[in-house]
Amino acid sequence: MSIKQTLGRVVKSTTMPDLTKSFSPEQLAEAITAKRTGMKLTLVDVSEALSLSKPTLIKIEKGDTNVKLANILKVMEYLGLSFSIISDEHTKNNNTTGASDDQWY
Repeated sequence: MSIKQTLGRVVKSTTMPDLTKSFSPEQLAEAITAKRTGMKLTLVDVSEALSLSKPTLIKIEKGDTNVKLANILKVMEYLGLSFSIISDEHTKNNNTTGASDDQWY
């Protein structure tokens, strides 16, 4: 009986960042990397599935702010990640009973 050889490298899981902290490109990059590695997907797996170049995916996972938002959103959707937009004013005045039109920009 032969042992099946794994092609490529084994994916090592990384830790999800603290998502309660203020948003930063680095935090988003860490979350994307943690989700991908937690799913045991390689960079090649994701880049091929989404028809993105591997260098673009690497830039996303490094927090490069020059990557197109559409590509970041594509990767997030594929990995099952999403985020919400919350007005700073809404979080400062969290005692309001509902959202008003002036909270969205």
